[in-house]
Amino acid sequence: MQLPQDWNGIVPEARRNGIAWTGWAKLDEQSDCYDVLFKIRRLFDVTVIKWEELMDGTVQPGEGWAISATPQGDPWAVAQSGTTDNHGTVVLTLTPGKWLIKETVKSGWKPITPSQVYLTLNQYAPPGATDPVVFKNLEPPCYASITVEKNGLGTNANGGTVWLGPLAGWKITLSRPDGKIYPVTMTTDGSGKVTFENLIPGVYSVQEAVQAGWKPISPNPQTVVIQDCENARVLFENMEVAGKLQISGTKYFRAWVPPYQGQTVGLSGWGITATLKGTNPPVYVTTHTNALGNYTFSQATLQAHGMAIPGATITVCEEQRDHWIPVSATCVDVMFPYPVPATYTGAKVNFTNMQDPPPGAAVPSVSASSASCAQAYTVQRGDNLSSIAAANGASVSALAQLNGLANPNMIRAGQTLCIR
Repeated sequence: MQLPQDWNGIVPEARRNGIAWTGWAKLDEQSDCYDVLFKIRRLFDVTVIKWEELMDGTVQPGEGWAISATPQGDPWAVAQSGTTDNHGTVVLTLTPGKWLIKETVKSGWKPITPSQVYLTLNQYAPPGATDPVVFKNLEPPCYASITVEKNGLGTNANGGTVWLGPLAGWKITLSRPDGKIYPVTMTTDGSGKVTFENLIPGVYSVQEAVQAGWKPISPNPQTVVIQDCENARVLFENMEVAGKLQISGTKYFRAWVPPYQGQTVGLSGWGITATLKGTNPPVYVTTHTNALGNYTFSQATLQAHGMAIPGATITVCEEQRDHWIPVSATCVDVMFPYPVPATYTGAKVNFTNMQDPPPGAAVPSVSASSASCAQAYTVQRGDNLSSIAAANGASVSALAQLNGLANPNMIRAGQTLCIR
């Protein structure tokens, strides 16, 4: 007998090939009558769909979930079971009657829909009348942490970058762009760390409050994505803001004649030289005073010449001219601080000169070619009387007396000095 759709033979047992049969029967005579009995039943393919809802709200097919179907009150019905595939589905072949469809809930998962349902299958229902059975569960809660490390960097005596170690007392704020948590602020401890715990998977924002005197090097804020409950680490590094390694000052002219006697004004066009002490050949840079007598060796200028070094000593000298008498020292040593405080604005070095004798008068000088001079030396840029004396085994006072120098600080490049 050709079977209708979704039906199968029962007597005798037959495969679902669309045909029911009774076996072979021998007819003794043509007049014999035989009753042929076909018993068939309808089979239902019941689809079970399994969904998993994750902690971040996304939903995905549930693979590997055990589903069972137990008959209710039919002793001839056979229990069925299966496991969902990678699409989250399993198909159970059931006979008419009442069934208990049940999922085996995995450890930690929370059912969103009931974990078991009763289903009655009517053998006379039209094809496709059975709706799928749907189970949905919530992912087990898992928690992770975000550890924030706070480090400081500084500048060493050679102008390089050094690690200053962890920084305590910095405020770190944790929030979520979707607003699912209230912002939480914590302060780094003595190890420069702070840890935010019990965080569910999701996207987080970590931001530091930058303190005065520090410049952020790391991105701020930083985005952290927690997946699979794995702990995360965030590093914030800041560079200590140093003051300006620069030198500035004013060149003054002090009047000596009435009615301006004793008054000072800025002197323009005066050469000022800064030399990095201890360099050979000397490392130096020269500038000239402006119309107001001011000059500046900016940090950029000193950096360009390799002289903007914390802890370094810079010798600042003014140009020396005939008929000008220095009132202050013509060379001044400036030591940059190390480390450089953020409030440091640079060194100030001023120079003051008087003009004497009056313009046009001659100033006696000692000639190195005189008979009393056995050895002469031409002053080089960056020299001072102390360095010349030390290089030639003489004293400053002896050289000053030998050369008739009223002021030992008053020598200039190109000047010839008598050494012996």
